[in-house]
Amino acid sequence: MRFSNKTRIFIYTSVILLSSYIGYLLGNTFCIISDEGSCLTSVLTYVGVINVFNLIGVFILVNLSEKSITEWNQNLEEE
Repeated sequence: MRFSNKTRIFIYTSVILLSSYIGYLLGNTFCIISDEGSCLTSVLTYVGVINVFNLIGVFILVNLSEKSITEWNQNLEEE
């Protein structure tokens, strides 16, 4: 079984939005602590890194859950 495209878009969009917000908060926090002149590079770095890690993790979890659901359905059909 595979998730529909609408479900996938919803999952990935929500992950990107939440990850961007977390990266923005971290970037601003560490920029204020370190007293850098320009915070833009710090914020963009944190947003980018956190988005990449979270998207990789969610991609793996979505694929594993699809595989588990498929195996579960096959086991139920066999019984």
